[in-house]
Amino acid sequence: MLSIELQIQRFQLTARAHARLMREINRRIMERQVAERLPKHFTDEAYSEYGARRRGAEYDKYKKRKFGHTWPNVRTGSLKKNLRHKITATQYGSKLVLRSRLIKLDEKKWANMTPEEKRKYSRKQRRLAGWQKREIAKLSKNEIRQERKRQAKEYRKGALSLEYKRVRKRRVK
Repeated sequence: MLSIELQIQRFQLTARAHARLMREINRRIMERQVAERLPKHFTDEAYSEYGARRRGAEYDKYKKRKFGHTWPNVRTGSLKKNLRHKITATQYGSKLVLRSRLIKLDEKKWANMTPEEKRKYSRKQRRLAGWQKREIAKLSKNEIRQERKRQAKEYRKGALSLEYKRVRKRRVK
C-alpha cells in the first residue's frame, strides 16, 4: 500500500473531492502496473528486477530445448495470454486481482463433451501456486519510490485544479 502526506493550504478541497481524487490516482497506479510492469514479469528481466526464483538446471535445459526460452512464468504462453485483471480503488488504496485459466477451451467443445470428459478436463485445470502469484504481483523498491513521487505530483496538481475546486453557493436576497 502506498501512502502520501501533503497539506493543501487552501480550503478548496472538500473531503468528498479528496476521496474522488485519491480514487482516480489509485486506479491510475494499478492501470500503469498492468500496462507497464506486468509484462516484465514474463521476461528475463524478472530474475534481476523482481527476484524471481530460479528454476532448476534440468528444467531450464528441458524448457530451452522444448520451448526455446527460459523465461520465468512462461512455458507455452497460455498464462500470460489468458491473464485477466480487475482493479478496485478506494481513497485509501487500490487492489489488483489477477486471474488466469491455464487451459482454455471453446464453448462448442465444452457443450459436446460428455460429463465424464468434462470431469477429466476440470481436473486438469489447476490454480497458480502461491509462490507464482507472489512472483507475478511483486513490485521493486525503485518502482514503489517512483509511484509515490508520481502520486504526490498528481495529488498536488489535482488538488489545485478547477475540477476539484470547492463550489460555494451564495443566496441572493
